[in-house]
Amino acid sequence: MGFKGAKVFSNLDAQHPEQLYVCIPVAWNDIQLAQDGKYANARVFMAETNDKFRQACIQRKQQSGDDMTGYMPPSHQLEVSFSPEFRQRALAAACKRLISEHPEWTGPDLEDPEHNTDLRNAMYDAVRCRLGSMYCHQRQSSSQQAAPAGATAASGAQGWQPGSEQPFPPQDQNDDLPF
Repeated sequence: MGFKGAKVFSNLDAQHPEQLYVCIPVAWNDIQLAQDGKYANARVFMAETNDKFRQACIQRKQQSGDDMTGYMPPSHQLEVSFSPEFRQRALAAACKRLISEHPEWTGPDLEDPEHNTDLRNAMYDAVRCRLGSMYCHQRQSSSQQAAPAGATAASGAQGWQPGSEQPFPPQDQNDDLPF
């Protein structure tokens, strides 16, 4: 639901009126539809989260008293990535809207995003479209993996030991092969 203007609708299908649909405005989100209408492409940008953010997620979960077993904080954040042309049009529209909403930003220098950092930051936040978090799967180490119930070690079993034989006979010094 991070796409601009996304809404949930029901009753779009007469046979399944209870079915929910997520509808995303194509023009507002720089989505490219295929000619045959079978798929739509949206550009997505993935950025790795920093350690400070991950630690804050862990602390928030601990403070709320949630179970921490197997919890992994988000490793990446996902955002919609717009084409340069779309981004420029969106920034211009955001600038116009923000200046009308903030009369204190009117004036020759204040209406220029290069000079007014508050306006520039607000413009980029207005155009930014966060989709959500991503969690990378991490394998548990062998010490963390539990043995199946009822499994016991065989008495006297030993681990594999490499043989003492060389896999290849020694090469003749006069051999002209490179290996």
